[in-house]
Amino acid sequence: MKLLFIGILCFSFVTLSAQVQEEVYVETHYDTDNDGKKDRVFVRVVRPSDTEDLATIYRVSPYNLGGNDVKFHNTKVKELPQSKLASESEKIDLEQSPALPLVNMQTKIESTKFQYARVYADSIGSGRSTGCPTVGDEVESIAAGYVIDWLNGRATAYDKNNQPIEANWSNGNVGMIGVSYNGTLPIGVASTGIEGLKAIIPVAAISNWYNYYRANGLVVGPGGYIGEDADVLGYYIVRKSKACEQKLPKLFSTIGREHGDYSEFWQKRNYLVNSDKIKAATFIIHGQSDWNVRQKHASDLWNALDGKVPLKMYLHDGGHTMPHSNATSQKVSKWFDRFLYNDNNGIEKEKRVQVEMKSGVFSKEIVKQNNWPSEKTQKKKFYLGNKTLQKQALDQGTVKILDAGKSSSLRMFLQNLSKHDGARAIFLTDKLSGKKLISGSAKLQLSLSVLNKDAANISVALFEYKGSSANMITMGWADPQNARSLKKGEYLVPGKRYNISFELEPKQAYLKSGSQLGLIITATDSNHTLVPNAGTELEVSLGQESFLEVNIN
Repeated sequence: MKLLFIGILCFSFVTLSAQVQEEVYVETHYDTDNDGKKDRVFVRVVRPSDTEDLATIYRVSPYNLGGNDVKFHNTKVKELPQSKLASESEKIDLEQSPALPLVNMQTKIESTKFQYARVYADSIGSGRSTGCPTVGDEVESIAAGYVIDWLNGRATAYDKNNQPIEANWSNGNVGMIGVSYNGTLPIGVASTGIEGLKAIIPVAAISNWYNYYRANGLVVGPGGYIGEDADVLGYYIVRKSKACEQKLPKLFSTIGREHGDYSEFWQKRNYLVNSDKIKAATFIIHGQSDWNVRQKHASDLWNALDGKVPLKMYLHDGGHTMPHSNATSQKVSKWFDRFLYNDNNGIEKEKRVQVEMKSGVFSKEIVKQNNWPSEKTQKKKFYLGNKTLQKQALDQGTVKILDAGKSSSLRMFLQNLSKHDGARAIFLTDKLSGKKLISGSAKLQLSLSVLNKDAANISVALFEYKGSSANMITMGWADPQNARSLKKGEYLVPGKRYNISFELEPKQAYLKSGSQLGLIITATDSNHTLVPNAGTELEVSLGQESFLEVNIN
């Protein structure tokens, strides 16, 4: 879809005397459109004409022919849909939105040693492939994997005349790369355990689709596109087919937008469940400023694969994109050379994690470390006190927050921190002695009550404060209805106290000497959550049961 931006990869290799370009259709065992014919995946191959035993760099995408006009879900509601007070229209309403322009992201993959075949495919049910899209589940992954099977002689492909055609030039070693949805598909394919997939480079990629459209039980949207959901994406990428258009409503009937719970629909789209099947060497690339596909996807994939496969991660300072630098291009090339051609180029001897960080107003540095979070940090706990974050739980009492609705956002609440605002609660540490490093996922536990409703948004931000300036570090969101279970929310009893615990989005940042670490708690975040009318009252208890845990040196 247009919201998970299009990623086009440009490959540069050693000079070739001539190239062969061919188009084939790889047959799968699926018939997702129920037309009595096995679905076929369209594939375009570009390879040198005079070389055999080629390794392949493979990109599969649902975007190759663009997309359809779609409707977005309405995000402005009187009551949150998980409330008893919400009307049926607030649970299912869609509003018309024009298709957004496609954004091309290019990166070069340069190799001075080896030649590669390049393979581009249309994801099942999109573009020139047949069948219907299934958006993130195992069917989509296995269908894309049939191309790897064909490159290894285990599947059949046909030319435009319906004649079988073999990949007799392939040595069977395949690497996958892509940005956004195109980077998500390599994770999905790898999670099937397919033979022949030797390396993947997921860039700005999803590792668990629930965490793309939901956050700790709360319905959220990609940064900038809060009305989007899995159904919107499906309607965007689906090829022109009456059969698919009729099938998609049933497929998306269980996304649970009316409650945000983790259901079977999302379980089928959680690649981390099958991470033990991943055998491909994995090089994760993600932007620390990416609020479309949030950094949790990279962090969770790292944690799932750490110690199991060759693993590397580069966290750049940009957003939802592939960094355009020669250094990145060279590392990508070396990763593929190492695992597709067994080139002993030393890529594995480098530090496993590299993080691009701001070291000054106009300067950046690459911090190299072996672990995530950084091995230089350790977990420390700060209790919520009276406008303070304390190392000991000294203060008791409560703080009240009044949801400001559509005029509420975390980024707006970082302004004018000295001004009293009943829509936010602000907590600050003492001034820090020396420069500090914060790394990984901060965890927040809150003891809270919703005083006048049975549902509420919880939105929080972690920031650095010095003088009158506040800089965002990270954010997080949660649904207190899911305090006991992510799989089943419960209507809140007004005034009853609940303990809810959740992680903020992982980041790594420097804190200046003399600055303070700060926490903002509010209800609605109009940049990410659904937006109910103002007026929901929250009460957060201070002391022993409300605290923040961070990895800091």
